[in-house]
Amino acid sequence: MPDNTQRPMRQLGPRLATGLGLAAVAVGLICYSPWWVLGAVVTGLLLLAMAEFSRLALAGAPKVEEAAGLACAALLPWTVLAGPAAVAGALALVPIALTCAALAAPGEPAELMDRILKRGWGLVYLGGTFCAILIMAAQEHGRVLVLFAVGTVVAADSGAYFAGHLWGKHHMAPRLSPGKTWEGLAGGLVLAAVLGAVLAGLGLPDTTAWAGALLGMAMGLVSVVGDLLESGLKRAAGAKDSGWVLPGHGGLLDRVDGILAAAPVLLICRALWW
Repeated sequence: MPDNTQRPMRQLGPRLATGLGLAAVAVGLICYSPWWVLGAVVTGLLLLAMAEFSRLALAGAPKVEEAAGLACAALLPWTVLAGPAAVAGALALVPIALTCAALAAPGEPAELMDRILKRGWGLVYLGGTFCAILIMAAQEHGRVLVLFAVGTVVAADSGAYFAGHLWGKHHMAPRLSPGKTWEGLAGGLVLAAVLGAVLAGLGLPDTTAWAGALLGMAMGLVSVVGDLLESGLKRAAGAKDSGWVLPGHGGLLDRVDGILAAAPVLLICRALWW
C-alpha cells in the first residue's frame, strides 16, 4: 500500500484508472480462471515482487545469487500442487539453495551471510505469502476467501486514502510512513468492515455478516503492518516507490504489501476458526 495521505489529490485520476483496471482483472482471475492460470499469474507476480525486493534490499548483489533467488521464487508456488507440507519443506530448503549460490559469488563471509539472510527472508516473506494465497484458493469457497482478502485490504487502503485526506491530523508512524494518520486508519477499517460483511453474506454461507465485518476489520488492521514493513524497506533503501509498473501506485509491492500480511492471517483463521 502506498503512503495514502501523502499522495497529492491530483494523482487521483491515474490511481483510479489503474485501480479500476486492476480490480476488474483481479476479480476475473480470482473467480473464473482455471487453477493452472491462477498459479501462473501468482508465479509471475512473485517473480516481479522478488525483483523489486532485490532492488530495495540487495542492490548490486551478484547475478548468481539473484538468479538463485528468482529460481526459488518461480518454483515455490507450484509446490502447492503437492500440498502445504511440500510448501513448508521448500521454504525450509531456501537457505540451503541460497547458500550454494553464494559460495559461487565473491565477498567476505559477513557479506555473504548478510545477503543470504536478506534474500532468504524475502523469499519466505513473499514466497510464503503467495503460496498461502494459492492454498487458500484450493479450500472450500476458496476463491471467495481470496477475493475477501484482496477486497478488504483494497477497501482499507481506499478508505484510509480518502479519510486521511479529509480528516487526517494525528500521525500514526511518522518515522516509517509520515503520511499515515489514525483518522485514515479508522476510515479504512470502517470500509473494510462493510465490504467484509457484504462478501461474507453473499459468498460464505458458513460465516455471518457480523463475523465477516470483524474479519474485514482484522484484514484492514493487519494490512497496515504489511504497509509499514514495506515503507521501512523503502526508507532503508532511500526509495519513494518499490517500482514503476503501476501508474499512480508505484511498484507491485506498493500495491500488494497489505495483502502480503493479511492473506496468511485469513488462511490461519480459515484453518482454525471454521
